Amino acid sequence: MEETGKPGLMIRILVGALAAAGLLIVFLFQRVDVAAHWHLADSVLGRFLVNRAIRFIINDALAIALIYALFYERKYVVFAIWIQVAGVVLFLLPYFVLKVYFPRYNGPLLSFLHRLILNPTLLLLLIPAFYYQRSQPHA
Repeated sequence: MEETGKPGLMIRILVGALAAAGLLIVFLFQRVDVAAHWHLADSVLGRFLVNRAIRFIINDALAIALIYALFYERKYVVFAIWIQVAGVVLFLLPYFVLKVYFPRYNGPLLSFLHRLILNPTLLLLLIPAFYYQRSQPHA
């Protein structure tokens, strides 16, 4: 650590590279049935729910690590965590409800939620927003 209490550049580069590599690995191995491999669920529906939840959490955790590496400010990381929690409530849970209680529904709402669940879209959209906020002069 430097005297300012902020991590060194090398640590931030390492965290950023690991986060980006992790996002790539999650994408490349998206078809792996983690729930069946680790015996986390027995039914097809249970495995589906566990696999989607795991992927959502890992993707968002890696996106938060990337935000940390880019901005190294606690306020941005805390805000990103709150966005992740909101994503669980506003996107992941409704997605699961639709998949469990309306399995034949395959409309645009489900497609939209599916993309938000499987990709860390909300958190990655924070990166340009944070850069914009940093570029603005403080009043």
